Amino acid sequence: MFRSVKPKAILMPAQARTPLWRKLASLRQLFSGGEWSTQVTAATRRSLRWFIADGVAANISDTILLTYQSLYLMALGATRAQIGTLGAFSNLMLAAAMLPAAVLAQRGTSYKGKVVIPALLGRLFILPLIFLPFLSLRWSLIELGIALIILRVFLMNLLQPAWTALVAKIVPIQWRGRYFSTRNIIMGLAGVITLTLVGRLIDAIGKPQGYQVALGIALVAGLASTYAFSRIEEPPHAPMAQRHQASQAFWKALLHDWRFWALTGTAMLWQFSVQIGGPFFTIFLMDGAGFSAAAIGAISAAGSLMAIPGQRLFGWLTDTQGSVKVQRTLSFVIPVIPLIWGFMRHPWQGMLIESLSGFLWAGYNLAAFNLLLEMTPDEHRPSYVAVYQTALGLGMAAGAALGGWIAQRYGYLPVFLASASGRWVTAVLFSLTVARAVQPRLRLPRLTFPRRLRRPAVAKSSRKGG
Repeated sequence: MFRSVKPKAILMPAQARTPLWRKLASLRQLFSGGEWSTQVTAATRRSLRWFIADGVAANISDTILLTYQSLYLMALGATRAQIGTLGAFSNLMLAAAMLPAAVLAQRGTSYKGKVVIPALLGRLFILPLIFLPFLSLRWSLIELGIALIILRVFLMNLLQPAWTALVAKIVPIQWRGRYFSTRNIIMGLAGVITLTLVGRLIDAIGKPQGYQVALGIALVAGLASTYAFSRIEEPPHAPMAQRHQASQAFWKALLHDWRFWALTGTAMLWQFSVQIGGPFFTIFLMDGAGFSAAAIGAISAAGSLMAIPGQRLFGWLTDTQGSVKVQRTLSFVIPVIPLIWGFMRHPWQGMLIESLSGFLWAGYNLAAFNLLLEMTPDEHRPSYVAVYQTALGLGMAAGAALGGWIAQRYGYLPVFLASASGRWVTAVLFSLTVARAVQPRLRLPRLTFPRRLRRPAVAKSSRKGG
C-alpha cells in the first residue's frame, strides 16, 4: 500500500542551504511525523501533515469542550445528577451511532466524505449551545443544553469507523507508534496553551459569558479541524464488488475471532470503570475543592504538558516492545490516580496528580489505539471498529449513570474508589486474556533513533536499533 521511496540526491537552490530554509524544511519534516517520512511518497507526506493539523485544531476544540462544557451547564444551574445523565447519554450515543456508522462506512468508494460531513454538522451544534442563555423555549435551559450536546456527540461518533479505516490506510504500520506520538505531542502543546489562556479568559470575563466565549473558540477550532481533514489525499479502496463480498463474510469471521472479543470485553469493562468517575473529576475541582476556572485550566494544562514526554517515551516503547506490553503495564498503574484525586485540597496538588495522569494516559491511549488497529483485519476494519465502539459506548453509559447515582447519594470519594477498583479488576482480566492470546509481534523494519539521540559511532556495533 505504501511505496518506500529511496532518498535521492537533489540539487538544491542556494536559498535551500541557508539556516532559515533548513529550519523550515525540518519543521515540514516534523509535521510529517519525523525523519522516516522521507521514505514514503510526497502525497503520503502531505496527508500526514494535514492529519497533524487536523489533530491540533480538533484537540483545541475538544479540550475546551471536555474541560468547560459541564462547568458551563453548572453555571446555568445543572445538578450533579444532570451531569451524570449527560455523561450517560453521551456515552450511549457512542453505542447508538456505531451500527449506522459501520453501514455508512462500507458504502461508496470514499471514507473521507463520511468523516468530514458528520464532523461539520456536529461542530455546528456548538453554535446554539453558545446562545443557550438567550433562548426562550418550553424546555429548561439545562435540558436543551444536554440535548444539543448529545446530538453533537452522536454526529461526532458517526464518523469513527470511517475515520479509523482511513487513518490505517494513511499511516504506515511500521511507523504508527512514532507518528502518533509526534502527532499527540504537537496536539498536547496546543492543548496546554489553550487551557492556560482560556481559563484566564473565563475568569477575566466572568460566568457564564466567559464560558460562551470559550465555546466560540472551540467552534472556530473545530471548523478548522474539519477543513484540514478534508485536504487529506485518500488512498484508493478495493472495488465495490470485492468489498460487498467481504462484508458478507464479516459476521462469520467476527464470531470466530475470540481474541477480538476478549479485547472488546476488557475494553468495555475498563471504560465502564473509567466513566464511573470520569464525568466528575472536573466538577469535583470546582464543586468539591472550590478551584477557579483558571486553576482548573492550569491543572488540565499540566496533564497535557506531561503527556508530551509520555508520547515520546511510549511511542518508542510501543514500536519496540509491542502495544500489549505497554497497555498491560499501564493498566495496573493508572488506577492509582482516582484513589488520590479525592484528597486534593490545593491547586498545586492537582497539578502534580494531573501531571502523572497525563503522562500515563498518553501511553495507554496510544497503545490501545495501535492494538485495535493490529487486531482488526483491513477488509473488515470499519465493521470491527463499530462493534468495538458500540461495546465501549454501552460500558461508558452504564459507568456514567452509576457514577452519577453514587455522586448524588454518597459524594465524590466513593465514586473515585469504585472507579479505581474496577480498573484494577480489568487490568487482571486483560493480562489473563488478551495479553496471553496475542502472538508475538511481527518483526518490523529496524528503526533508528533520531540523529540527536544516536550513540557515538564507536558504540555502533553494540547498539540495538529502536
